[in-house]
Amino acid sequence: MDKSALIFSMTQIEMVIPPPKNSITKILVGAIVFFFITLVILSFFRFAFLGCYLSGDGQVTASEAFRAFWMGIRIDAKWLSLFLVPAWVVFILSIFFKKLTSFALLLAVVGLFVMVVLDSINFGFYGFYKSPINPLIFGFFQDDTEAILKTLWSDWPVLSYVLVIFLATSLPMVSAIFLAKRVRTNLGRGSLILAVIAITLLQAFLIRGSLGRFPLRQEDLAVSKIPLVNYSVTNGCQALYESYKSMKALKIQGDPLTPIKDFGFSDEAQAKKTLGKHNSTNISRHVISMHKPNVVFAVMESMSADVFKSHDTTKNNVLGSLENALKTAIVFKNCVSVQNGTFPSLEGLLFNTPLTPLSQSGYGRQRLCFSQIWPFKEAGYKTIFLTGAPESWRQISETFVNYGFDEIYGSSTIAETFPNAEVGPWGIGDKWLFQFAEKLVKEAEKSKKPVFLMILSTTNHPPFKVPDGDAVLPVNADFLPSIINKDSPSREEVHLMLQTYQYASNALGSFVGTLGKEGWLNNTIVVATGDHNARFSYEVDGNWHRVFGVPLIFWLPDHSVNKNIDASLWVSHRDIFPTLLSLALGKESTSEKGRDLFSEKPTEGAVSFIDLDGGRGFVIGKPGLAVIRKSKNPCPADCYRWDERSKLIRAECKGDLESMRNRGRAQRALSEVEIRKGLTVY
Repeated sequence: MDKSALIFSMTQIEMVIPPPKNSITKILVGAIVFFFITLVILSFFRFAFLGCYLSGDGQVTASEAFRAFWMGIRIDAKWLSLFLVPAWVVFILSIFFKKLTSFALLLAVVGLFVMVVLDSINFGFYGFYKSPINPLIFGFFQDDTEAILKTLWSDWPVLSYVLVIFLATSLPMVSAIFLAKRVRTNLGRGSLILAVIAITLLQAFLIRGSLGRFPLRQEDLAVSKIPLVNYSVTNGCQALYESYKSMKALKIQGDPLTPIKDFGFSDEAQAKKTLGKHNSTNISRHVISMHKPNVVFAVMESMSADVFKSHDTTKNNVLGSLENALKTAIVFKNCVSVQNGTFPSLEGLLFNTPLTPLSQSGYGRQRLCFSQIWPFKEAGYKTIFLTGAPESWRQISETFVNYGFDEIYGSSTIAETFPNAEVGPWGIGDKWLFQFAEKLVKEAEKSKKPVFLMILSTTNHPPFKVPDGDAVLPVNADFLPSIINKDSPSREEVHLMLQTYQYASNALGSFVGTLGKEGWLNNTIVVATGDHNARFSYEVDGNWHRVFGVPLIFWLPDHSVNKNIDASLWVSHRDIFPTLLSLALGKESTSEKGRDLFSEKPTEGAVSFIDLDGGRGFVIGKPGLAVIRKSKNPCPADCYRWDERSKLIRAECKGDLESMRNRGRAQRALSEVEIRKGLTVY
């Protein structure tokens, strides 16, 4: 558009928009003052929160306080901008319809009032529950609401809260009116147009909260290793929003035994009989001889089996130092993840659950008795969850203590130990993550108290970038299987993914190497797997085993276990904890939880809870693959056999496939029953 056309367009707009009167200019100035005074008021809530609750929670540095207040202001600006959208829209309309002016002011006050009330509730909520607003708040409506109100009236300083709410709501409004009245100059029509456009764009930016790849989100709230400082960053709106998402995520209703009939069994006994008939109950013949070895379980972000198997030392080095570490490992290359996402897989591993998310639901802050961490804690282990992600990611710092973990560490703690480490959108680099893990294993060895350390890496995740500018070895996407589209999402993106895959694998290999060098591997079981496959573009049909494929690796103190192990066996995430419990504690898991992979003769068939072809999971093994459905007699198309190209083709469900399918069906039903029973006790 040339200059003359632009001038003509502006002229046309000015003919439509009436000349701004002094009142409109005053309201516009008042709105700006209102916004900034409100941010100051909301920041005082944060200051009061820290001042009231910080005692005994640790020393806060000036740098931490600044980060907390700055991030808090951004969160407040995001929600305030969102709440003021209706008022702003009505204000624009009031330029044409003056009677709407009062309505715009009313909407602004309502938005402010809601934010102040929620901040006040959040303040009081923490005083009682030692947590910002969480899903428990919805118990206000689920429990005896009248009794709760009476308790609040008798035990809480309700009048003080009302006074604070009144003052916090009034002050921005009074200040805006007072300063707006002193405006003496009017904006021209052109200036008014530009002001409206500029404020609208600014409002959109504040709602998004960031110019980066991701908008401002819950993960950004972790600014310190001190939980209370991180709690102070959030406001009542953000906390309530996250709580609402959690509450809606999952709600168990009805008879806990419903899955038994859903999957075609008359009762639990029949399901267990079906499972027992096809399941090995032999405990591992390779129970570790020493007393309670350390256990390290590394869940690697997007560790694809296809990338793992594409490794070439000189042309496509995706393993780095992990290549050398594998010489003493037991590697199951035919493994499928329990779910197809980081957090669903994590919960599938921890809880053996087909229902997810649990920790993000209203049940997440309860003691979940079915967590597979409890046996290690009860055996005297120090249990630690370590991740390169922020501690506030999915609220793990608040919820994972309910599942058997003594300590939870994330990027803030690691960054404090390694202050020069780069922290990206998804957390800190895996190199630093595993160096911190070395520190924890060293402490365990020194204290002679065994440690169960679960590690979740984050580096191999889009946007792909090798942290800290570290050098990487040559990689080549042409070495990937032909069923993967190397140009989707783009050749460059795939190349970057292979580089971060190498970086993460190298960090794991270096970690195992250090354990061996220090002699700690003689007293430590290490297991590693991917949380899910990488997000490749596949030729999916008949290749589900590859779409969901991840490697599963064990390093064991007793290297004699390398003998007579069928590493070609199809395995699943669900087999990991039964194997670890057997190896480390000599305990046998119930048959519906998976298999001990080092027993004399593990049963054929690995079960995953990933929905496939409209089913509720699948079971895969040497006979082929069978879809698990809510039906006793699924259609013949629910089974697949291997062809000469190692591709799955449809086949009739009979013989070994039918036996494997029935076992998978029983596992799926009984697993869900255990979860439902565990949740309904609350």
